[in-house]
Amino acid sequence: MADTTPTVIERREYKYLIDARTADGIRAAIQPFCELDPWARSPARRYTIDSLYFDTSDLRLFWANDHELVDRFKLRIRGYPEVDGGPLFFEVKRRVNDVIWKTRGKVPRDRWSELICDPSSSIPEAIGGKDRAAVERFVALARTLRVRPFTLVRYHREPYFSRIDDYARVTFDFNIRAHVMNEPSFEVTPRGWRALDDAVTQRTLESMIVLELKFTSAVPIWLVDLVERFDLRRRSFSKYGTSIRAFYEPPTTRAARLVGGWR
Repeated sequence: MADTTPTVIERREYKYLIDARTADGIRAAIQPFCELDPWARSPARRYTIDSLYFDTSDLRLFWANDHELVDRFKLRIRGYPEVDGGPLFFEVKRRVNDVIWKTRGKVPRDRWSELICDPSSSIPEAIGGKDRAAVERFVALARTLRVRPFTLVRYHREPYFSRIDDYARVTFDFNIRAHVMNEPSFEVTPRGWRALDDAVTQRTLESMIVLELKFTSAVPIWLVDLVERFDLRRRSFSKYGTSIRAFYEPPTTRAARLVGGWR
């Protein structure tokens, strides 16, 4: 019998805002421990990610994140636009304190919108096993909360994974931009994009890069050394939260916040 329990990815995820010079130093420092993700093995050494974020009409999920509730989650549909005709992934990303749990289910690109637009539609039979369980969870939450799309966030990711640990990743996210969305679609007008990592939005001297360190409960020693060597300071940076603030909040009130914990 096929396993119908959704795969739950459990990890810690720490974020830092860094400049280009620091990013160059970190790339060099992780070479003995990491290698480039195979999906990014192109001349550009990165891939593009689209994340369509959903929320309630009163932005309940945004405010839970903004107020840093101990237990909160996000609903998003993720795609990779450089993979022509590739599937989309229905994701529920839950955070309890510093622990992340994520479920992710694959849906054919030509079948996803009906699950969002039509409350009576059923999940296609072609979606089975762990994918089906994850999609069922997403759809149940989306329909119960009556969510709708709010923003599409697109960015480039340069990803590395550890060759010596069971699970550890280092990613650099840049050219982060967002588009207001009122309908479930990944089609947008080019002039509607707004940068999220630029100097004006972040109130910094130059555009910033979002560094993410991801690992399980045990922190690899080389990651600890990395944080100390480059004097990294954790920042609260939510791509969805920043996108909502960029469109609906006065620029003078926007700023990344320090986060307690590991540096």
